[in-house]
Amino acid sequence: MNALKEFISSFLLIISWFIFAISAYLLYWAIIMPMLGAIPFLISLVIGLLCFYCSRKLDAKKKDN
Repeated sequence: MNALKEFISSFLLIISWFIFAISAYLLYWAIIMPMLGAIPFLISLVIGLLCFYCSRKLDAKKKDN
């Protein structure tokens, strides 16, 4: 069970950094075309932060055990 938590934590961390990269790319387009890029940028940023938070939360639980 502990290995599953480690896998999920690592997976969420990798996904969060991938989503951050996508949001940075979308930020570039949001500067050029604000109305077309702002909403997807905000959505991907929120999803990335959520994945990052969940990864850290699972990491903290792993260290407590």
